[in-house]
Amino acid sequence: MKYIQDENTSTLIVTFIVFVIICFFIVKWDMYETKKCEIEGEYRELLSKVRLRGAVIMILIGVFSILKELYKRF
Repeated sequence: MKYIQDENTSTLIVTFIVFVIICFFIVKWDMYETKKCEIEGEYRELLSKVRLRGAVIMILIGVFSILKELYKRF
């Protein structure tokens, strides 16, 4: 297993951009599904909300660790 300190800078930048894009789409999808369920008057499962928001939290942890490493390099 490679450590984040062993990655080169361009790989970290690309990974950061990909994580931000994925996080943005997950948040947009969560907002869309919530709004759709409110309009239709349906109940959205709590487990699906927890999974989506948990994925966003994990991605944000990765984003902040990448930012911290990039900050140390520049």
